[in-house]
Amino acid sequence: MTMNRTENSFFRKTRKNAIVKQVREHYIRPDIPCLSELCSRTPPCHLRVVADSTLLSAEATHYLIPDLSVVSRYLEILEQEELSNLVIAQTIMASLEQHDRLRTYRRLRQVTSDPRRRSVFFYNEIFSETYVARLPNEGQKEREWRALCRVAAWYHHHLNGLLPILLLSENFTQSDLTSQESSVGIVVCSVKQYLDRFWPGCAVLHELMGSLKDAVFEEDLTLERIRMTGKVGELLKKSNVGEPGYEEYKAADELEAGVKSGRYFQGVLRVSPSNRDQAYINGGSKIGGDILIIGNRHRNRAVHGDVVVVELLSENSWTVPANSMSYDLDMAKAAEEVGEQLARQSSEIRPTGRVLGVITRNWRSYVATVQEDAIDQGGNVLLTIPLDPIIPKIRVRYGDVRAISRQRIVVRIDSWPTTSQYPNGHYVRSLGPIHQLDTEISAILVEHEISVSQATQGFSEASLREMPEDTQQNPWKPDPTELKRRRDLRETHTVFSIDPPNCQDIDDALSVRDLNDGTVELGVHIADVSYFVKENTQTDLEARARGTTVYLADRRFDMLPAVLSERICSLRGNVDRFAVSIMWTLDQSYNILSTWFGRTVIRSACEMEYEQAQKLLNGAKSVEGLDQSLAQKLRQPILRLAEVLHVFKARRSAKGALELESSEVKFRMEEGQGINDIIPKDPKEIHKIVEEAMILANSSVAERIYQSYKDSALLRRHPLPVRDHFKMLEKAAASRGLSIDYSTNKSLADSLASCAQQYQNDREFIRLIKTMATMAMSEAGYISTGAFNIDQYHHYGLALDFYTHFTSPIRRYADLVVHRQLMACINGSRAATPEISLESRHTSLFLHNAKLSDLCDHLNRKTRASKLAQRSQQGPIIENGVISEIRANGFLVFVPRFGIKGPVYLKDKDGNPVVPTSLLSGNQEEDSTYISNCTLSISPPTTISVQIHGSPLPIIFGLFDKVRISLKLHMSHAHRHSVYMTLIGLHQSEPAIKKTIGERQLLPEITEGERHRLQRFTIENVAESGLDTFVFRQTEVDNSAYGLLEKFRRMAIIELGNG
Repeated sequence: MTMNRTENSFFRKTRKNAIVKQVREHYIRPDIPCLSELCSRTPPCHLRVVADSTLLSAEATHYLIPDLSVVSRYLEILEQEELSNLVIAQTIMASLEQHDRLRTYRRLRQVTSDPRRRSVFFYNEIFSETYVARLPNEGQKEREWRALCRVAAWYHHHLNGLLPILLLSENFTQSDLTSQESSVGIVVCSVKQYLDRFWPGCAVLHELMGSLKDAVFEEDLTLERIRMTGKVGELLKKSNVGEPGYEEYKAADELEAGVKSGRYFQGVLRVSPSNRDQAYINGGSKIGGDILIIGNRHRNRAVHGDVVVVELLSENSWTVPANSMSYDLDMAKAAEEVGEQLARQSSEIRPTGRVLGVITRNWRSYVATVQEDAIDQGGNVLLTIPLDPIIPKIRVRYGDVRAISRQRIVVRIDSWPTTSQYPNGHYVRSLGPIHQLDTEISAILVEHEISVSQATQGFSEASLREMPEDTQQNPWKPDPTELKRRRDLRETHTVFSIDPPNCQDIDDALSVRDLNDGTVELGVHIADVSYFVKENTQTDLEARARGTTVYLADRRFDMLPAVLSERICSLRGNVDRFAVSIMWTLDQSYNILSTWFGRTVIRSACEMEYEQAQKLLNGAKSVEGLDQSLAQKLRQPILRLAEVLHVFKARRSAKGALELESSEVKFRMEEGQGINDIIPKDPKEIHKIVEEAMILANSSVAERIYQSYKDSALLRRHPLPVRDHFKMLEKAAASRGLSIDYSTNKSLADSLASCAQQYQNDREFIRLIKTMATMAMSEAGYISTGAFNIDQYHHYGLALDFYTHFTSPIRRYADLVVHRQLMACINGSRAATPEISLESRHTSLFLHNAKLSDLCDHLNRKTRASKLAQRSQQGPIIENGVISEIRANGFLVFVPRFGIKGPVYLKDKDGNPVVPTSLLSGNQEEDSTYISNCTLSISPPTTISVQIHGSPLPIIFGLFDKVRISLKLHMSHAHRHSVYMTLIGLHQSEPAIKKTIGERQLLPEITEGERHRLQRFTIENVAESGLDTFVFRQTEVDNSAYGLLEKFRRMAIIELGNG
């Protein structure tokens, strides 16, 4: 290949305002591929070179080439899933880099990297057939336009005119094309013209277009006002706005130099969930902890999640982090994220700083509600209040305020001038009326950036066309040729599955049998999804983007189409299914002698429920739902399975595997009425047996794939805990004379076991200690082995050197990747396999550490955003709780029944005591009236003393004391209805009022006018032996299920499965 060299020269201004000329060499090459399935060459040009990209679709009706004006103003429209087959020219990307528009650059790169969008990055500036040299005295805008016209003409010619090439521009029109370009079928149109022609019925795109147009108008108007007045101060004075409130950011090169020199610090800004005026970044080893950022002025327009550069203030400005609980109920509920609380609380003075600049913005789509007084104020510029309480109000422009005044809407931030108290943004779309079920579910998905197509549009037609046929007339049957390649277990093994009731997507099944030589064969059989979903097919691309199946209490959003997830791949009973099996041969002491991995065909004897399996384990002679002969057939395998796996669990426990607290719940459903009750789940022995089998399978596969893919094996890593996270737990244990040693997983396990032994009769205390230990843990995540040293692969909680996720490929994409890696391993080659063809080998994820690392980051985000369940109920609930933390204005109470945690205030905002009269009377109706003439003496983190005038002795509340609290509803327009706690009194062994949830008629309404009460609970659960937390929430809609949805910032959608 030959390349021609040219030179590009341009002028730029330095920091000292000097003008310098810069010259760069420019190499032109002749082999840039078109990246289109319509390529007219043989072989297609994208096969002649290594092109790590998706391809423009052959089924498209047109290809789109946007110019810089469209990218700058209407990028969000280009990001919508409806638009596909975009050609992003190198000309545009180079211009964005030159003008320091890195955020726009990254967002465009995300469009081209999403394989579902079928959009490409085209290197026209280094391609001999599309390179356009700048003419003398030609402006940059005109030169860029000529370059894009050349790209459009080249595509039209290269593809033999098979489809129209559209140029999108807000600055140029059809008349700006040359006669030759117009004659070959290139069409120029504005974004509005394009939407009118190709998307006339898509209201979302047209509403977004109007909103973005208003935002552009507002920005242009502001700039024009500033230009005409000449001085910002004069403009603000005329507008009665006041002096500018924020400082301008420092230049990017100055920030970079400051970070490198150690003068400045760079990190991700985190706003405290308990106090929105307090934020922090990690100061690294030099600081030894967090750098606090106090107040909006010092935060300087940065929002939660931004990557910022911070300068330390003088030491006399350093301060102690606030220890009070927020009086904002939404912020208080946010503070239930105990892990962050434990990490950030400190009684020591911490370094304090201010934000000098933002490196990367974390602006995303926010669910918000119009401020209630917007209609009264009039006009079309209004403030919206995000559901996430740590996000500031956002100013948007919208024509008909009344139409969206009681709606959940989606908004985005566009800019935040130094002169504005709030950021400027634009309206995107409405999700529906507030507090309605479908609206709230849509809002959850938006807040956690879950794909619109996953929630509402299902799977693409291209994906569904790839599905095997499985109908009543023509049910799916195993291919005879494929059967010959597999080990047939249908007649030789008793295979069975154990799952929750009504499980449709059955990933795993088990088997165990005694062999003639006295050994035992243990088998775990996992649905062979990788056989049906080949890498880089449309189904695979969609599954990769979704990352995981998302579960709600009464619905789910699948990672794979139902024909696979519920039928062909699901290991249903009494039908032939393809599986990937692991078979261990064990000696009589249950030591592993050998391990076999391979593809099999199985026929499950039974789809057992956990309750049924537990009854068999308990020795029941008959089990409801199982006929007598089947129960007899399964009893011995269940008993042997338990015997074997108890040994494996004991060995892990001896190495330090942790037994942490789980607060899993289950939902009772009634047909036509949604969720009728929420019940704390009682862990059974059979749960731990199945879990141990899955852990054994995952760890065995992890070791096997690492043998072949030392630089790109996908593993599940759980790092050592951070010391700061355990400070609160250490203090809490010390208050009872206990010590916690977490230097190793074994020492932590021994410490918790010692606590349990010494307080074996205090179940609530032990549960709270274990829950605090769980929340202090670091988060587990997916890694590519090439990105870490081998001593960092370990899984701290499970006490394993190697661990991965293999056992749930129907609902976790990570498992599907691991299946492909395992199949490539046992086929004995890193080259072409059924999972990876020669044609796609260069794009395969598991052959490249960098690509796999990016995928791991994506899957970690999806898993983190995948956590929720819900419930509804009326009336206050009286419950027993345990004081878990002492704060400066009250204490936090842990309610063991639900695993929830919330604040009880003993001081108001002004610092006055608010000790309820019910503390003396025990009457729950007096929890809102307060004792006069009392004083508080607070000694965090151990005690609060209440001295009542005239009483000889104080009432003392200590850490881990038991109290009775009332859970009540706080109604909200802008945010979620939320539950708050009030103190009833000290714990009594037999509470005066004892109610259960789930009754048809619960407690009568207490407060007149509150008819539809919505309550919100946070049920923290720990998967992976308590180490990957997920959250259950709910919300109310009429009489349906979701009455307890938590505020959106903390909402998450639950991923069910092994950690």
